[in-house]
Amino acid sequence: MSSRRSSVNFAFGNFDIESGFAVSHQYDRSEGIVRPGQPLSIRVTTVPEYVEVNAYVLEGQGPFTPHDIRESGERIPCYRSGLGWVATLTGRPDGTIVNYIVEAVHRSGHLHYADGRLPQEAARVFTYRVTSRRPPSWTNDAVVYQIFVDRFANANGPVTTPENDLDFAGGDLHGVTANLGWLEDLGVNCVWLTPVFTCHSYHGYDAIDLKTIDPRFGGDGALRELVDQAHEKGIRVLLDLVPNHISHRHPWFVSARSGGPEREWFFIDDDGSYLSFFTSKTMPKVNLDHPQARGAMLDVAAYWVREFGVDGYRIDHALGPSESFFAALSTHLEAIDPDIWLFGEVTATPQLCRRYGGVLDGVTDFPFAYGLRELLAGNIDHRDFAEVEREAAAALDPAEFSWVRFFDNHDMARAIHGWDNERAALETAVDALFALPGVPSFFYGTEQALSHDRSEAEAGLNVGRVPMTFEADDGMYVHVRNAIRRRAESTNTPESQLLWADDWRSWAWGDLEGRL
Repeated sequence: MSSRRSSVNFAFGNFDIESGFAVSHQYDRSEGIVRPGQPLSIRVTTVPEYVEVNAYVLEGQGPFTPHDIRESGERIPCYRSGLGWVATLTGRPDGTIVNYIVEAVHRSGHLHYADGRLPQEAARVFTYRVTSRRPPSWTNDAVVYQIFVDRFANANGPVTTPENDLDFAGGDLHGVTANLGWLEDLGVNCVWLTPVFTCHSYHGYDAIDLKTIDPRFGGDGALRELVDQAHEKGIRVLLDLVPNHISHRHPWFVSARSGGPEREWFFIDDDGSYLSFFTSKTMPKVNLDHPQARGAMLDVAAYWVREFGVDGYRIDHALGPSESFFAALSTHLEAIDPDIWLFGEVTATPQLCRRYGGVLDGVTDFPFAYGLRELLAGNIDHRDFAEVEREAAAALDPAEFSWVRFFDNHDMARAIHGWDNERAALETAVDALFALPGVPSFFYGTEQALSHDRSEAEAGLNVGRVPMTFEADDGMYVHVRNAIRRRAESTNTPESQLLWADDWRSWAWGDLEGRL
C-alpha cells in the first residue's frame, strides 16, 4: 500500500474562485503565541453552502492523524460571526501541545476539512504549544554571522573560486576556527554555519549521514574544536538543520526504496515515485509525522546539542514539516538546554509566520530583506518599508519572537550587486540592519563588500556564494564594526523604530507612527 498521501490534493468543488478555499482556517487565531491559561479564539471562513463547523481538539505531543483527533478529540462547535465562524478553545497549562482539525458540514451532508481539503485523512492537523517561553535572553544582543562553510576559508587561508559552481572550493571548519579573531573583533557573537553533515554536495543540504561531520569540512573533531574555541570567545554556534529532506543516498531512504521498515518514513507511491524537495529527486522528503521517523530526527537534533554543545539551529525550509513536528522538536531540545535557540527559514508574510509562534523561537524575515533591497534600489519609498515593519510587529511582538533580519543570504544574489555595486547603499543597509528591532544576521563578506559579476538569472542560487576575502576592504569592515558597536551601546528599546527621511540615506530614532 502506498504511504504517499496523494489524496491531499485540493478537490474540485471544494474551491471557490472568489473566496479561495471553501473551508479555510490557515492558523487564523486571536493569539500568535498562546500563554498558560489563555483562551484562544480560532476563526474559520467558508462559502455559504456550509451549515455547521466544528473543531476537534486533542492534547498531546503526537503525532496524531486526523482520524485520531476526530475520534478521540473534544468537539468544539463553531458559531457564526460575521462572514465566518468562531470557536473558543479553553486555556491550558504551560507546555501543553494542542492539535485540532476543522470540519465543515456541507448542506449536502458531505464533510469537508480546512484548509480546503477532503476526505478526512487529508485534513490538515493544526498545532500550537501553550508556553511561557520567550527566546533565550542571549538573543537580545545577538549579532549573527552566516558562514557558507565551503566558500569561507580553510586552515591554509582563503579559498579560491572553483572551476564549476557546484564543485567544492575547500572551505572547512578549521578555516572558521582560524578566523574567530576576525569575527570577535568585528563584534559578532553568534555564527550560523551552513550544513556540515556528511553529504554529496558542496552546499550540504542533502545529508547522507546526519550524525557525522563530512571529512571535507574537517570531521567531528573540527566541529568540536570550533565550538570550544568559539565559546571561549563568547561566540555561540548554530548549525543548519534540514529535517524536511535528506539525500537519496542516505541509508534511511536506501532501505525505504528496497522495502525496508523505513518505507513509511517517506512518501513513496506504489510505482516507486516519491515526494521530494520541490523537483529535486536527490532530496526525498521525510514524513516527520510518522512516529519512528520523527523520533529519529529528534534524536539527531538532540545529539549535536548534547555531545557537541551547539547553541541552536537555523531550520531549513521550515514550511515543509508540520507545526506538530516543531512543537515536539522545541519541547525535546529545551529539556536538554533551556538556552537553545531555534528559528526557521520561512519564506512567507508575517501573518502566515504566526503559525510558528510558540513552536519555534523565531523565523527569518524575508519581507524585511526584500523590502530593504527594493527601498535602496529606489523601487519603493520609506513609507512602504515602514509598513513592512508595522506588519511584522503586529503579527508577533519582537520582544516575544525572534524576527531574524537580513538582506543577504546564500540563496540570493548579493544585494550590493542589485544596487549597481554602490558602496553607499550597502553602508545604509548595514546601518538599518543594526538599528532596527529584531535579531540582525548578515552574510559572510558583507564586511568586505563582496559582490559578483554574474546575475542570479545567469548563475542561479550559486551566484552569491563567492569566496571570502580578508582585509581587502578595511573601510567596509570598520563601517560594519561601528554599526554593531552602536547597536550594543544603544539605549533604545526593542519597540523603537527607524525613521526614514525623504533622502533614504538619512535615518533617526523615534516614533514611527507619529512621524510618517
